[in-house]
Amino acid sequence: MSDSPMPELPQVPDQLPQDGDIAAPEFLASLLADGDDDMAAWVIGQALAERSRVKVYDEVVRPAMELVGARWREGQWSISVEHLASVALNQALSRVRPPENPESRIGPTAVLAAPEMEQHIAGLVCLAQILEDDGWHVENLGANVPADDLVGFISARDVDLVAMSIGTADRLEALRRAVDAVRAAGGDVAELPLIVGGHGVVSITNLAGASRVCHSLADAQQFARSLSRYPGDVDRR
Repeated sequence: MSDSPMPELPQVPDQLPQDGDIAAPEFLASLLADGDDDMAAWVIGQALAERSRVKVYDEVVRPAMELVGARWREGQWSISVEHLASVALNQALSRVRPPENPESRIGPTAVLAAPEMEQHIAGLVCLAQILEDDGWHVENLGANVPADDLVGFISARDVDLVAMSIGTADRLEALRRAVDAVRAAGGDVAELPLIVGGHGVVSITNLAGASRVCHSLADAQQFARSLSRYPGDVDRR
């Protein structure tokens, strides 16, 4: 039997933070690590009542999940807790998504995907909601999308933007293969605007074939708004 210490179990506060900052990433991380998606959704919803979605996701949600990841890597929390937090976040985000808008179905289309073997999709979910707020129609393909399947999907549709995300640098080669596959597809597909982001690209500023490496959701939103088919007639709090 191993003599290494057991990871500490996450402790969730019995009450709101004493400083009154319910949108603190530390508090949200604790809720997610406990699997409390209901309370996490409430916290995110309260923050959304005061700030734009992109600010809440960049300044609260993203650092909360970075805390979860850091505590897993440091051995404070187990991989099971990290997985529980990811599931809880996705469930919480589904509760605070923008309301259905029939007009977005005829707007420009963005296709989002994580490359082969990449399982972390919270960033894609956040980006999808931000784009939907801006009037985009979003097709989120989710985790573990083979490069050939991605090319086949976007080749069969009228697509205006492709976005891909990786959670760790271990998936950088898979991301490169996916980008290369899109650029090698020929025709209009090869010319599509394509952005990449996620924690796995924090150490790079350029990726061959990518239109932009985005280090924040605000950066991705800015790029999408710069495109000629950006809807442009939405509330931009």
